[in-house]
Amino acid sequence: AGEGEEKTTVEEKVDDDCDLRFMYLTIAIWYLLTDQNNKSSNNNNNDKDPYINIQSATSYILSCVSYDGSIGLTPGREGHGGSTFCGTASLHLLGTLDASMARRELRGWKEDLIRWCVMRQRSLPKRDEKENEEELISQNGYYYHDWDKYAAGMQGRPNKLQDTCYSYWIGGTLHMMNESHVLDGWALRDYVLTCQSPYGGFGKVVGANPDLLHSFYTLCWLAMSRDQGCCEEEYDDEDDNGGEERICGSIENNDNGGKKFSGHDGEIKEQVHESLGRLSQLDCAS
Repeated sequence: AGEGEEKTTVEEKVDDDCDLRFMYLTIAIWYLLTDQNNKSSNNNNNDKDPYINIQSATSYILSCVSYDGSIGLTPGREGHGGSTFCGTASLHLLGTLDASMARRELRGWKEDLIRWCVMRQRSLPKRDEKENEEELISQNGYYYHDWDKYAAGMQGRPNKLQDTCYSYWIGGTLHMMNESHVLDGWALRDYVLTCQSPYGGFGKVVGANPDLLHSFYTLCWLAMSRDQGCCEEEYDDEDDNGGEERICGSIENNDNGGKKFSGHDGEIKEQVHESLGRLSQLDCAS
């Protein structure tokens, strides 16, 4: 029995060294060190790359797709935000993402993946008008309202807590599919900005001490949040009468020379701009 247990432990360690994290790192290095322009122009069959077996790599990644559209670290494992990004990014760098999603045997996978990603964003309940807005909470140098009650961050798996790094893992996955607009971008940006530290950087949740990992991934998502209609200042739509209806309101200048938002979601936008202003005044921003 002892030998069997030891063998199982060794096998588990081997499995942990061959999951999609290592696949993504390998493909990213391959992509950076090879001439992609020359390959695409001179090699019509990308499966015959001299350094990597694109067909086999694609097949393995697709074998990790879970029943709900997410991607696990290895075949049969539960889908996770990080492994879903690694799998999607690997297919994207290999140039097989669109073709994979168009396969007949994977029909509906793209829609399932988009839905899974969107469902990872926490709901944003309405604020209680009777709540005292001036009552602040202090922790680790932060001063904030009970933001967890109004959090709209991203979680890595169902029934887990939100974490700023998943704004990039999940947001980046949608970005590669040109579907960033399906997120509540303003609410997500509002959340991650409340996780910034007065000493510089971002923590994983509100009130957590900042670290390099979560600071990097938060800034990565903030950098891409303007693309694909994720956090547009304003946009128009047509109402039932065929006329134009302002959805996100308008931007006006207040008495102090700052921006004042009106209309739907105006309060969230105003909070985000105030947070951006505070962020620009930190030592790390100079």
